[in-house]
Amino acid sequence: MTTRLVIVGANGQLGTELRRARLPKGWVIEAPERAALDLAAPGAAEAMLAHLKPDVVINAAAYTAVDDAEKNPALAFALNRDGAGA
Repeated sequence: MTTRLVIVGANGQLGTELRRARLPKGWVIEAPERAALDLAAPGAAEAMLAHLKPDVVINAAAYTAVDDAEKNPALAFALNRDGAGA
């Protein structure tokens, strides 16, 4: 039996380490690029997850550039609050 794991934010620091982790036999990692699963785009997460039909989702995506987040709070909230909620 295959278990599908989706890592959102797979190219970030945490996501990269998660992709390196050893998984049990039968687990498959899906790591969509930001362009394919943009948490700042309303509906993007739901659409991609409906397409991939994962068994497990790990959200490793975050807007972590504090100075930039203070200058652009709408984007920071879109990713860290609304995107995570989606």
